[in-house]
Amino acid sequence: MRQLLTLIVISACMTNAFSQGIGIGTNTPHTSAILELKSSTKGLLFPRTSTVSRIAMTGIKGLMVYDTTLSQLFYHTGTGWQQVTSGPHPPLTWHVSQIDDDDIFNNNSGTVGIGFADQMPTYKLSVNGTVYVQDAAKTTIRLNGTPAATEARILWELPSNTMDYNITQYLNSLYISRTTGSLGFVNDLVVTNNGYIGIGTNAPETKLNIIGGTDVGNGSGGFLQLGANNSINIGFDNNEIQARNNGVVTRLHLNNGGGTVQIGNVIAPSTYSLAVNGKIICEELKIQDSNDWADYVFADGYSLKSFDDLRNFINTHHHLPNIPDAKTIEINGIEVGEMQKRMMEKIEELTLYMLQLEEKIRLMERTLEASGINHK
Repeated sequence: MRQLLTLIVISACMTNAFSQGIGIGTNTPHTSAILELKSSTKGLLFPRTSTVSRIAMTGIKGLMVYDTTLSQLFYHTGTGWQQVTSGPHPPLTWHVSQIDDDDIFNNNSGTVGIGFADQMPTYKLSVNGTVYVQDAAKTTIRLNGTPAATEARILWELPSNTMDYNITQYLNSLYISRTTGSLGFVNDLVVTNNGYIGIGTNAPETKLNIIGGTDVGNGSGGFLQLGANNSINIGFDNNEIQARNNGVVTRLHLNNGGGTVQIGNVIAPSTYSLAVNGKIICEELKIQDSNDWADYVFADGYSLKSFDDLRNFINTHHHLPNIPDAKTIEINGIEVGEMQKRMMEKIEELTLYMLQLEEKIRLMERTLEASGINHK
């Protein structure tokens, strides 16, 4: 009877305790808690397991375990695991996920990961996948540093590559480069704050400044090439221009569609294709004149001036007939092709004069011989 009474009393006390809440370390558990743990020297230890074991575990909604691999506390949603804490940082993490594949993940240390499954993001924003940015008015990715910042960088880093590539803003210039060199990148291409573009230099001196390359040759080479190597192309180095066609030197056309070519500080007259301010030297010069050559002098009916007419013209004008005077040449210059034709005209006229004199000399010799005078 006494044992039955004791059991009834204990049952009544337990019923009352569960209705009031159970306290461990306290006699007055809070009315809102079914279980209150109170201690200043001990804590609550959750079941501990590895990531592999946790993922393989069949869980129900609300089940909690501590992942010893990731040093994180996880709870089960009924369909998958969700992270609760982030190591020593006590505030709860936030995330949006799909069955144990965390699409958006924050570890409360100022870093955010997207597309990572239970992994701590290393950088402020880590994305595993493709980033798509769309704005109806203007699509912008903006890197904004502090007033004292001198560098902002977009880095392409692939584990399988030995060379990484950057778009870097450094000291008011923009670089497209590789991650080597004294500044951490090679000066492959730079756009300076005055709008100059440099290739192979970080201090371009003109709108486009290319430094470095090879000597231009018939087949390849140069600092700059326009066109494909196996077709018609032009190669440039720092003092040459070479026209090429699939490894063979070819013609270089200047202003082939029309207009003039001017070398030096000179303006070509409207009827001329090439103007040069300075001297020209060459091994051979060919003038191809479509006009009649001076052989018209030897044609029948050509009017050759008499010696008296020629003498009077020279005395009056101080130059040969059909040859411009010194003042005219000083003002207008000499057209080589035309002048060559006029000089040949004078040579052929001189030949006719010589033949005339030779005929007169022969006539005098015959007259002397007929008179019996020895003229030799």
